[in-house]
Parts: sequence; structure tokens; C-alpha cells
Amino acid sequence: MRRSEQQHRITSVLLQADAPLTLDELSTECQIAPDDVEGVLDDLIDRRQVAAAKLIGDKPHPQYRWAARWEQEIREREGRAQHTLAALVAQGRSASPSKPPGIDSDPVLTFYDFVLNQYTPPADKRMLVFLQCSVRRPFCTSPSHGAMRRAILVATGFDPSPRRQMQQCPVHVVVLASTVGPVPYDLQDIYPANVRAGGVKHFGLDDYEHARPILAGRMAGYLIAHGKQYKHIAAFADGRYAQVLADARRASSVDFPIFPDADGPRITRIKERRPYWEKYWIQLYLEITRWLTPAQRRDAEARLKKAGFTYESG
Repeated sequence: MRRSEQQHRITSVLLQADAPLTLDELSTECQIAPDDVEGVLDDLIDRRQVAAAKLIGDKPHPQYRWAARWEQEIREREGRAQHTLAALVAQGRSASPSKPPGIDSDPVLTFYDFVLNQYTPPADKRMLVFLQCSVRRPFCTSPSHGAMRRAILVATGFDPSPRRQMQQCPVHVVVLASTVGPVPYDLQDIYPANVRAGGVKHFGLDDYEHARPILAGRMAGYLIAHGKQYKHIAAFADGRYAQVLADARRASSVDFPIFPDADGPRITRIKERRPYWEKYWIQLYLEITRWLTPAQRRDAEARLKKAGFTYESG
């Protein structure tokens, strides 16, 4: 088959495809050997007629799409996302700041649908840490998140807060919010995630039994939708939050450690009655250092020493 005919077949298939295709899928559809398909694709990519990237998370990559169609889909997706966020912001302006919307309310369901189906985690974040929510909003300003962020800062050298060094930090933080579900740090100022509310630890037993499977399902949904982007995942949560995340771990079949372990390492010279995040944040630090290169790990140990923190094994 001549090169011109191969190009015609490949172009035709890409123009008619409903979704990005892998090299093997193109080879099968066009009935052309993969090496020949790859040669034609190289030419089309050089002429910017075909886009090649990791376009769909759960398929092998690179994947290929006719460039004009892909650019149109990106514009449409961005338009839908902007419309959804604008609608949430408008709802937030008219909502009562003292009355958080319920877990089954329209604003919460809209926010969750956005996170699941329109939101894309930052492309450079390959490490994911789930943190439990706090009463204070935004989450990153709470004392509990201050200790949890410290673990990430000392390990990586960068604070994951959007108000600090989120762009440089390799760790992406997603909060388990008690009335919402997954809230990425980069969306924490969007309604309804920005409404001050109590946590699941304050729920009555009936309310918690209602919320637990819903929240677990939503956290599992995040892992299923976006989990393949991350190379490493961990969680730092206590009590009922840890229960919900353990349920999500089972439901999604995505394994990750949940800290703290009461018998694990802890910061020395700290009183027993202090909150768990002040005593045990070192466990999250140690887990993150396992994800780093040897040189990065040495830098993390130097930062820990310079900050004056020591810890004892459990």
C-alpha cells in the first residue's frame, strides 16, 4: 500500500473517530502495520494536523486525535467548566453564609459532578494526599491543615496551599469535606466548598450512617476518575474520616496508606493531650520521603533537622 493511501486511511479514521485512538486501535481500524501507522502519524503531527498526548486517562498513551476536533472539544469542555463554576459562584453570592448546603443538595451535587466530570487535576502533580476537612474555611488556613501542610512542606520544600507554593509543590491535596466529598485545594474557595461547616465527627449517628456511604462513594469516584494521574497516594485522617477513606479505598480498588497510626512514629517532646495532627504529622512526612529520589530525601532530612523536629519510632 502506497504511503499516500495509508495517509488517506489514517486521516479518514481519525476524522470519524468519536474518541482519541491508540496506535494499536488505529492499526486495527486502518488494517495497516503499526510501524507504518507510526510513520504517517509522525508526518501528520509535524504538520500539526494530529494531536498526540495522554488524552484519556484509562487508555494506553500516547493517543491520537485529529487536531481540529481535539481543539474544539477542549474549547467546549472549558466552556462547560466555566459555566458550571460561574453558576456555583452566583449561587454562593446569594446563599446564607451561616447555613451550609446539605450533602444531597443541588449545589453540592453540581460541585461533585464538576469535580468528577469536568475538572482536571494539575498535570504536574504526580503525588496525591487526602486530608480530612476542618470547620474553618478555606481549609488551608485551619490549624489542623497547618500541621498536615508542614509534613508536605518539610518533605518537598514547598507548601501545597494555593495561597503559598501550590504551583511548585509536587503534591496535590484533596480534602474529604464532610458535606461535599472530594474538594481539591485549588477549588477550596468555590461555593459550596467555601462554606463553614461541622465535620462528620460532629454528626449524630443517624446522620453519619447516611453520609458515610455517600462520602465514600464520592471519594472512590474521584480515585476512579483521576487516580491514574497520580504515581503515589496517601491519606492523613482520623476517626470517621479514616473510616470513610478506608471505605473509598475498598470501593475503588485503589490501595493507599491512611495515616496516622497511633503506634507509629510521633514527634518527640510533645504533650499527649495535643491534637493528633501535631503528634503524628511526621508519619505523612516519612511516607512522602519514600516517594522521593535519594537526593530529594537527603534535602528533606536536612529541612527536618534545620526546623528542629525530632521523632521517635512507635
